[in-house]
Amino acid sequence: MRRINYSRLQQADLALLAMQIAASKGGSVMTSDLKELLVQKFKPTGMDAATNANWQMNFEQVVGNLISNRGMPNSMFNKGYATRIVGGFELTALGQTFVESAPH
Repeated sequence: MRRINYSRLQQADLALLAMQIAASKGGSVMTSDLKELLVQKFKPTGMDAATNANWQMNFEQVVGNLISNRGMPNSMFNKGYATRIVGGFELTALGQTFVESAPH
């Protein structure tokens, strides 16, 4: 069984922030832009900054998984907050409302 390292950022920690970024960009964001913006914000260190087998930072992989793991029960996609677009995601009306009502 895989153990979760709670000292590192997880997908669920980044979902609202990703949706807030999409909202600030007119309702959609490309995965590559999202990775870049979140790396600038969090400045990953340690294991988050380590390069994985896909030749990207572990942190970037977590950000990418927000979109690629859209089938997960609690994902922003399954909750109806976002839909997949080529290269990223866009907020639905429900997602926009959720972002506007979330604490900043």
